[in-house]
Amino acid sequence: MPKPITRPPEVGTEDVLVGSSNSAFPLPIRVCIDRGLGSRVWDESGNEYVDFLLASGALILGHAHPRVCQAVTGQLSKGSAFHALNRPALELASRIAELPGCVQMVRFASTGTEATLHAVRLARGYTGRDKVLTFAGSYHGSHDLSLIGHFGVAKATSGGVPRAATEDTLIARFNQIDSVEEAFASHSSDLAAVLVEPQQRSLDPSPDFLPRLAQLCQSANIVLIFDEVLTGFRLAFGGAQEYYGVEPDLVCYGKIVGGGFPLSSVAGRQEIMRLADPALGSSPNFVHISGTLSGNPVSAVAGLATLAELEQPGVYDQLHRLGGRLRAGLSQQLNAHGVGASVIGSGPIAAVEFSDLGSPGSGQLLKQAVNRELLLRGVLVQLLTRFYISLVHTETDVDFAVDAFGAAITAAVERLAVDEEARLVQRVATRT
Repeated sequence: MPKPITRPPEVGTEDVLVGSSNSAFPLPIRVCIDRGLGSRVWDESGNEYVDFLLASGALILGHAHPRVCQAVTGQLSKGSAFHALNRPALELASRIAELPGCVQMVRFASTGTEATLHAVRLARGYTGRDKVLTFAGSYHGSHDLSLIGHFGVAKATSGGVPRAATEDTLIARFNQIDSVEEAFASHSSDLAAVLVEPQQRSLDPSPDFLPRLAQLCQSANIVLIFDEVLTGFRLAFGGAQEYYGVEPDLVCYGKIVGGGFPLSSVAGRQEIMRLADPALGSSPNFVHISGTLSGNPVSAVAGLATLAELEQPGVYDQLHRLGGRLRAGLSQQLNAHGVGASVIGSGPIAAVEFSDLGSPGSGQLLKQAVNRELLLRGVLVQLLTRFYISLVHTETDVDFAVDAFGAAITAAVERLAVDEEARLVQRVATRT
């Protein structure tokens, strides 16, 4: 098991890499990863971590899986990109189209952001309408529409988002179907799509929420889009469609579908998807979808190798069992330490939501402090998002993370108390 880190690694990046990270959710310690194997990664200082970040969930087989490495190595000698039809992309599209649910046709992109953007564009092209309904607190990547509504109101959480994007976005509440019905009552004739994470930020839907949402969309001829960038091939081989038993009109895949390489897709019903056919280029509702590396063969063979492993018997039983063990262990540690927080998620996903401890924002402060202490104890995770579990994680890995979580809570609470005392002393000294 990894040993505690007594001195955080020093990585000088401030002058060249904005935010010292490639992520919108930077870690509380600047860790520069050197290599990964199985469930482990090592930073440039040689520190070892059990990895529950897994490239933001893309590596469900863990790092450097032999079957993925073999497939990628074999393809590299044949070529890495063609921007044209290639056999691996065609085979992967065919495999996706075999999934239970709505998929009849597929179009590839490179990122989850692109997939959800293209899905919304297809819905607008199909319906001839502009407005889109999303849910407060949801996350659909980095395009304009996806950056609206994180705090429950139709307001962008980023600079550079035009007012028009806000005006065309409606916000409802996940698991509150009455909020959807209210939006439909006023705007159904203007709504092109409902864009939803079927498991929103690790929170499962209530039993009736997704079925009722699908019924409402069908009745109003509104395109229902499942953002399965996170849940696709994770909750079940058929993703959230299979796991929750609800079929949308379009579905977006990312992360796992590329086996750790850049790949995503938007897929769904033929009558909508066919609008992206370049042969319809002169048609007024043709929908342009293109990308230099979309469907490149290296990502496609990595995806095919990953899906082949996930189809093996017992895979999802194992993932769900480990996920349940992790969630139970995290909950036990929270109870043992008397910390106000809850553990959510299902399948190989666990997320911890800390309550505010008497003052606004203190829950987030504790989450960041615990995250920092987890890193120092050899657990790589981003608590602002979730713990991800792979097929190469073991019960020992999970138990190590649970024990480290308990120790991290103790250390974080002590550190925050010391910091608060220092702030009080400073305020008194300033007044005197």
